[in-house]
Amino acid sequence: MATRESVDNLVARANQCLSEAGKVLDLTNRNGYEVDESYSNAQRQLADVEEDIRKMMISASHEQRDQLHRIHLKVSQYMNDMILDHVEINKFE
Repeated sequence: MATRESVDNLVARANQCLSEAGKVLDLTNRNGYEVDESYSNAQRQLADVEEDIRKMMISASHEQRDQLHRIHLKVSQYMNDMILDHVEINKFE
């Protein structure tokens, strides 16, 4: 079973990645969709966090799974936004 501390640490890490991804996504949108290394790194970090959430859900209690599911939805939304922005960028090049 997942410990409360491990779930809390993962949620905190996910929130930090979401914050960083939000800043990068906002900056990229304001700068005319210029994708740089920080954009790619933010995507990679979100993907890593998403995988860690999936692994943690296997050993989590019902309440922990609910908490992890909610943060997973946020991470997925940011990942999708970044992917769609990247598709739009390639469309105009």
